[in-house]
Amino acid sequence: MEEEAWSTNPEVLQTLDILSSYPNEFWKYPVVIYYLAHREERDFEIHFLKFLRKLLIELVTRYLITPTINAVKSDILKLNTAIIDSAVPEFAFKETDLRTLKQQIRNPHRNIVRMLLKILAYEEQTELLPFKWEIEHIFPQKWKRNYSDVEKMDDEVIKEKIEHIGNKLPIEKKLNIVAGNDYYLKKKEIYMNSKIAITKEMGRSQLDNWNLDHIVERDIRVSDFIIKTFEQWNKEYLLP
Repeated sequence: MEEEAWSTNPEVLQTLDILSSYPNEFWKYPVVIYYLAHREERDFEIHFLKFLRKLLIELVTRYLITPTINAVKSDILKLNTAIIDSAVPEFAFKETDLRTLKQQIRNPHRNIVRMLLKILAYEEQTELLPFKWEIEHIFPQKWKRNYSDVEKMDDEVIKEKIEHIGNKLPIEKKLNIVAGNDYYLKKKEIYMNSKIAITKEMGRSQLDNWNLDHIVERDIRVSDFIIKTFEQWNKEYLLP
């Protein structure tokens, strides 16, 4: 397997890495079946990447809507059967208008956050994320009342915004321990030491503080990017 072309394809490896963060192992069955059924076919590497990305879309969107481990079980079983007959199998998952998922992406269930962050990270780099990385909250989970203009805001409003995707980055475990709950200017210095591209880029930001408005702005950029990416992958899946 390691000698096959796809095993050194960065996009294939990245997509498999994203799938590995799915909350259960249902994703593994169609991937293995697809590999065994079609690995000898012409252009396998191209079709394999398209298939993996399509699977990723369906799993992420279903979990965003219904965050339970059994939400896709029956659909996966149908897919496993369809794979045997075609290298471009039909995904009989419930059809979803991606544009309706903006709010779910902006405030996702905690079990899907790592997948979303990997999608963002791999837009900026070809290297896989380190094995040990953690979710960094840019606006700290433990804040002070004089931190970034939140003195008059309700605690529950702040707590809810802190968990939005726009407030999160992937960061090396060691650096996250150092970052802790420091203020933004201090965190920027630590982000600059990260080898993860999007985190390092945050360190280069010209901003002097990070508040709830910045979270909302980044929420919009992130959700728009993910939806645009998914729409593109859906189109590519159907191309010959």
